[in-house]
Amino acid sequence: MPEDPPPPSPPKIPEQPGPPARDGGAVVAERRVARTKPPSMYQVVMLNDDYTPMEFVVMAIQHYFQRDLETATQIMLKIHHEGRGVCGIYPKDVAATKVEMVLGAARRAGHPLQCIMEAA
Repeated sequence: MPEDPPPPSPPKIPEQPGPPARDGGAVVAERRVARTKPPSMYQVVMLNDDYTPMEFVVMAIQHYFQRDLETATQIMLKIHHEGRGVCGIYPKDVAATKVEMVLGAARRAGHPLQCIMEAA
């Protein structure tokens, strides 16, 4: 009776290139801690104009930036005297939303108030 052929040998797995082995062939993998950086912050700035009433500016600061009357008045006076005033510092998407809300309210009221955002 003819002999059965030997079973096929398993395929050879190519060796993975890697760092040279140290300490008897042991390889140590470093674990790096993934750190997320905080989001970039942006200032929401109102600009002075000669037409928007001061009362509207104070109301907008109180409503959209949750400031009390005294703080809102101080920010409005800074805008009036220096030409610009920072209303708050927020992440980019929040700052952009606040700018759009202030500009929308000003347009609906018929005021040319300008509100911008700048990198903090």
